[in-house]
Amino acid sequence: MTRIPWRVRPSLLTKSKPAGLGLPLLITALVCAATTAAAAWLLRVFDLSNIVMLFLVAVVFIALKLGRVAGAFASVLCVASFDFFFVEPRFSFVVSDTQYLFTFALMLIVSLVIGQLAARLSSQAQNATAGEQRASALARIAADLAAAMDADQIAAICRNSIAPMFSARVSLLLPDANGVFPSPQNEAGTGALSFPLTASEGIRGVLVLQPETGAVANDPEDRRLLLACCSSIAMALERTHFVTLAQKAEMRVAGERLRNALLASVSHDLKTPLTVIRGLAETLEQPDRLSDGDQRDLAGSIRQQAEELQRSVANILDLARMQSDGMRLNSEWHFLSEVIGNAVATQRGRKVRIDVPHDLPLIEIDAVMVQRVLVNLLDNAAKYAKAGGTIRLRAAQGDGMMSLVLEDDGPGLPPGDPEDLFIPFWRGRAESSIPGVGLGLALCRIIIEAHRGTIRAVPSALGGAAFEIRLPLGQPPVIPRDED
Repeated sequence: MTRIPWRVRPSLLTKSKPAGLGLPLLITALVCAATTAAAAWLLRVFDLSNIVMLFLVAVVFIALKLGRVAGAFASVLCVASFDFFFVEPRFSFVVSDTQYLFTFALMLIVSLVIGQLAARLSSQAQNATAGEQRASALARIAADLAAAMDADQIAAICRNSIAPMFSARVSLLLPDANGVFPSPQNEAGTGALSFPLTASEGIRGVLVLQPETGAVANDPEDRRLLLACCSSIAMALERTHFVTLAQKAEMRVAGERLRNALLASVSHDLKTPLTVIRGLAETLEQPDRLSDGDQRDLAGSIRQQAEELQRSVANILDLARMQSDGMRLNSEWHFLSEVIGNAVATQRGRKVRIDVPHDLPLIEIDAVMVQRVLVNLLDNAAKYAKAGGTIRLRAAQGDGMMSLVLEDDGPGLPPGDPEDLFIPFWRGRAESSIPGVGLGLALCRIIIEAHRGTIRAVPSALGGAAFEIRLPLGQPPVIPRDED
């Protein structure tokens, strides 16, 4: 599920029921009374003509806060208060000077006009704020939908973000594999609305809204916002649908590629040693034509071909197991020199120059797996090195890392990107006479990366290829030295 870090308050996007006029008019009367009291106190300092402005300010304030009706009521009430409390004769509505009639009329007109303008300005400001909030909410929902990876995440966005905006329960109905929509039994009820989610390739789903109170999105602006949300949901569902199709197609292509590579390897690199073994075995079936030395040579050749076949099959099985079950390490603290010695001991008849300092610290590794890496690299070097050539293995430490470099004097790296050497079933030289299925280096990378290390192929100073391994040292334990 995608995490929704925000929630829109329903009051920002949905209009509440209009309140009655009783409370606003009562507040208006209280404000006018307070204004009259303030004017009576200020009359000690200012002239009567200046007190009029205080009533106009009160009318503007009420119109801004309580609307047009309250503003008009405030205009009438303020003019009446000014006449009753401040114009002679005071405490009566009788006007001794007829000029005040013009003043009252002008004051009423001005207060009404100012109040209505202030109320209109307040309404426009509220509408602009509501429009901005709707646009912001739609943009955030669109951003969340753009980040959704599947239909479950889109449904979560509908429940957690869209539902609170309209004070409703939201359900997302999606078609099954046959394109049939489920019946919205749980969503049925009074006032429930269903919106088809139509995209470019057809209807991708149905959005069902069940109001918690009242009706859903009666306001035209809210209805437009809801339709915009439906359009965004439809596009998100269509995008995830096409992404799913693309992933399935990519998996099919990758599976076909892997199957073809495996068949090519089996048909060539595994079939060849079997053919050789069969031919050598048929020769051994005629011992009268062979000397004892020839028989030993043939038996040795059969053993060598069988070992090569065993390594190829083991690499295929190990790669399949590691890719399906993951890499499980049995890490312990080891001396790297011991692991290197065990790996070199498997190289019969091949001389390997070892340059490993005696003061290397312990390193936490799975010794069996790292030895497997070194054996694969040594076998690879033995295949490509010159007859009687040089294979060198050296180790060093620095910057918190242990480095191992194995290099040979063979033909060097093949053309292209050296990283391709670590792709399963990829061989630097296609249809080469050198046996192998192209899995040894791929296994090496999986094992080394499981140790949080790196492996790369670089040109060797000997003229051939070199493989550099870097493993983190960690915090090796201190080994106490024997005292004399």
